[in-house]
Amino acid sequence: MSTQPAKKEPASFEQAMKRLEAIVGELDSPDTELEKTISLVEEGLSLIRSSRDMLKNAEERIRTLEESEEDKTPVPQDSQKPASLQEDGFSLL
Repeated sequence: MSTQPAKKEPASFEQAMKRLEAIVGELDSPDTELEKTISLVEEGLSLIRSSRDMLKNAEERIRTLEESEEDKTPVPQDSQKPASLQEDGFSLL
């Protein structure tokens, strides 16, 4: 039974990466005791899982944005020019 308080999830991907770097630094230390090592590994694995979820969500958001951009009806070339540059002086927009 663990007596340690529950770790809260990082607010951002960047915070998770910074904490993972700190964990790796602590794990590299020859002075880290076994129980502390186990605790750090558990925390690190939790951070990795949450970071993967954050990346997956970001990829889905980007994919949704790309798909919505692809769904837009293309504007004809002539109507992309400002009215002052069109030959007849009128815009169809």
